[in-house]
Amino acid sequence: MPFTNFFNTESLQFKIIALFIIVLVLPLSIIAAITLKRISDVANQDLKQSLDYSISIFENSLNDYIQTQKLNTKTTADFDLAPLSQLSLPASDTVNMLEKKKQDFDLDYAAVVESQSRIKFTVGAFPIPALQVPLMQTFCFTPLNANLYVINDEPWVFSAAQLMNDEREHPLYVVFGKKIPRNFADKFKNFTAAEYTLLYANKRILTTLIDSYANRDLKTYVKDPEKSGGYTEVFGNQYYYERRRILPSILEEAITLETQVPVSPYMQLRKSMTRDFTFFAVMSVILALATGTTLAIKIANPVSELSKVTSRIADGDLTPPKPLRRQDEIGVLTDNYIKMVKALKREMQQKERRMTELNTLFEISNAVNLISNSEELLQFLLAHSIKALRAEKGSIMLLDDETDELVVRVSYGSGYKTLTTTPVKLGEGVCGKVAATGEGIIANDGFKDQRFSTFDGMLPVEDIITLISAPMKFKDGIIGVINIINKKNKRNFNENDLSLLNLIASQAAVTIENNKLYELSITDGLSRLYVHRYFQARLSEELLRARRYALKCSLVLIDIDHFKNFNDTYGHQVGDDVIRLVAGLLKDTVRTGIDIPCRYGGEEMTVILPETNSQEAFRTAERLRKRIEETKIPHKNEFLSVTVSIGVASYPEHAKDKDTLINAADKAMYVSKGEGRNRTTLAS
Repeated sequence: MPFTNFFNTESLQFKIIALFIIVLVLPLSIIAAITLKRISDVANQDLKQSLDYSISIFENSLNDYIQTQKLNTKTTADFDLAPLSQLSLPASDTVNMLEKKKQDFDLDYAAVVESQSRIKFTVGAFPIPALQVPLMQTFCFTPLNANLYVINDEPWVFSAAQLMNDEREHPLYVVFGKKIPRNFADKFKNFTAAEYTLLYANKRILTTLIDSYANRDLKTYVKDPEKSGGYTEVFGNQYYYERRRILPSILEEAITLETQVPVSPYMQLRKSMTRDFTFFAVMSVILALATGTTLAIKIANPVSELSKVTSRIADGDLTPPKPLRRQDEIGVLTDNYIKMVKALKREMQQKERRMTELNTLFEISNAVNLISNSEELLQFLLAHSIKALRAEKGSIMLLDDETDELVVRVSYGSGYKTLTTTPVKLGEGVCGKVAATGEGIIANDGFKDQRFSTFDGMLPVEDIITLISAPMKFKDGIIGVINIINKKNKRNFNENDLSLLNLIASQAAVTIENNKLYELSITDGLSRLYVHRYFQARLSEELLRARRYALKCSLVLIDIDHFKNFNDTYGHQVGDDVIRLVAGLLKDTVRTGIDIPCRYGGEEMTVILPETNSQEAFRTAERLRKRIEETKIPHKNEFLSVTVSIGVASYPEHAKDKDTLINAADKAMYVSKGEGRNRTTLAS
């Protein structure tokens, strides 16, 4: 595009200002860029030379350190261990030899190893005893070996040398271990002025960095581990650091050396000149802007104002501008624009409110398919209601079918205290009036509202600034009330909020009732455990999941001992109490939301334990058996004892499919019965 066309694509005001900026700033910018580039090249070259020199010093010293220990190990194996091996390694002499070498070579660990893994003699403590044999196996396989390992976040040099001319079936090795001292790199720092840090898994294992308390910065993670280099600050001074793997051809471990060198004087010069050039550039821009803006206001202001107004509409900015107080066409256009923006904002707010309503209702309608637990479902409904109305807290109260009173089932929000034992009568307070009339209430005076009543178990009444309550209607009745408290930003609730809450409450009522029906369909009425049909379906699902992901799955089968005697002796009501007792203890013992307690039939109950092996399942079953044995049922003037016989089986240890798993648990249960009852048996 020609240079002249560039100006034709922008506003007149831009052209004037841009022209002054180009004339004043462009020449200075070109000169600054060329000068800074030359200084940067020199600074980078100087920095690279300093880095390479510092790194080579460290690498060569570390390599010498490793090779020295390697040579010491080889010398010991050839000239000290060889004579002892001819005498079948007398214990006292061998240990004394190792002690002497440990002292002579300033070692932390020394050992004689036979055939890679059999440790015959040791002197000194191995840092992690459990790793002693595996480590020997990794480097006692060649006549001479040495390497650096990181153990307990500390660098160790281990070396191994095979006994010279050892023709036995199980050769002998001398193994030396030495922890690299923390001040290893301090002597290099004194003449390179560099800071050294060894990194393993992004953690500092050796460093010359010392904090203000004279402590080394060890066993801490580095920032930005993915970076290979950059600038950093050390005690107020600027450094450049580079990270590279050290001695990759020698070390098996991926150990990184971070070398920090002071920024060169050339870099300081570049920084100073950059600051000066920037100052002059800013001053030039300010001068250009001041001159250009003055001319632009005089020449292009009317056209610019018109362009701004139309551009704001195109960009979607519906904030009304300030009136221009002009009587010409631009003033009329601005007034009309303000009216149009206000109309568009009202329309958009209505659409946003409707989208919020639809989105909330959609999420609530889907909740019944995703959440089967009643408590979780109520929490979900309440949280979405509070979010939709942009409020702080709230509660859901459901109508008790027996007492015809409202009871708080869930609450949400900080400071909300719930006591479910405090019912609210119909017609009492705001929520009671809503439930009695079936009409929602807005109480923007909060606790000062005349319809408001105080009940035990509520949060402090002074915290209720605004309140809105809506009935939860299902068919022709009221099943509960949703209370939303304190709209955010200290705003009042309005009719739109009540309309939205009524929609949410109606949808919530349908969802709650549907969930209640579903729970009734899969729950046994007496024991409140899952029914047999649900048990069969869930066991198939869990076994399929265990088979697919190579997991464990256990099954516990429970039979109440002498249950017929309870019915025959004390009556069926006591028999029902026994079933309820055992079922309640079963639900309290197993993991909520993970394990699946079911009624198998009659006096038999079962529980599916996903991702549980046979021993864990046995311990759970035995804990349940003891709890049942220790619990008594009061009956008239006596306490009745209840015991159970339990069988435990696990997939895939005892069975490969559902039927054989049930059969294995059933057989184990009958073994418990045959051996005297009141016991737990694991399938064999």
